[in-house]
Amino acid sequence: MPAVKGGSYGGVSAADRQKERRRRLLDAGLDVIGEGGLSSATVRAVCREAGLSSRFFYENFSSVDELAAELIDQIFQRAIEAVLAAVAGGPADASARNRIAIETFVRELTDDPRAARFILIEASGNEALSRRRRAMVRSAVEAGLDQKRSSQSQTSEAYREVVLTVLIGGLIELLVTWMHGLTDTDLPRIIDEYVQLANDISRHRSRT
Repeated sequence: MPAVKGGSYGGVSAADRQKERRRRLLDAGLDVIGEGGLSSATVRAVCREAGLSSRFFYENFSSVDELAAELIDQIFQRAIEAVLAAVAGGPADASARNRIAIETFVRELTDDPRAARFILIEASGNEALSRRRRAMVRSAVEAGLDQKRSSQSQTSEAYREVVLTVLIGGLIELLVTWMHGLTDTDLPRIIDEYVQLANDISRHRSRT
C-alpha cells in the first residue's frame, strides 16, 4: 500500500523521516568538514556522504553555511548540557567542581576529531562561523550565570559575568592554539593549568 503524502510509510511518520534525513545530513556535514575542511563542504559532497539527493538537503537547509551554523549550535549545546549535568551531580567543593566543568567541556569539544577540527580550526577562519561560535560562548556564559543565581552566590552578577566570559572564551582560544600546534604543552597539562587558574580566581575572590 503506498504511503499517503504527509502520512506514515513502513510505520514511520513523514515528520520522523524528515528528522532522520536532517540528522544524516548533519552527520555527513561533520564528516566532510572533519576530513577536508569547510572548502570541501559542498551540497553535492554532503549529499553524497549522507546518501541523499539534493532535494532533501534543500528541504532542511538553505545552504551549507546554514548547516554549518547548526552544527556549531549542536556541538556547543551538547557541551553546555554535559557540563551542567556533570557539575549538578558532582562534589560541593569548588576546586573539584572547576576541574569537572573544565575537563567535561574540553572533552566534549575535542574527543571527536571531526568536531574539534570544525570548531577549533575551520570556524576560526570563517567570520560568520566565528560570530556563531562567539554567540554560543555567550550561551555558555548565560548558562553559568543561571547556575550561580540558583546557588545564591555572594559575588556580584557583573563579576560572575566577567569571570565566566574570560574563563570560557579564554579556554576556547587556548584550545584553538593547541589545535593549530602553536603550543608545546599537551592537552592534559593545559587542563591542569587552566583548572589551577580557575581555582586561583575563586580563592582570590573569596579573600576579598
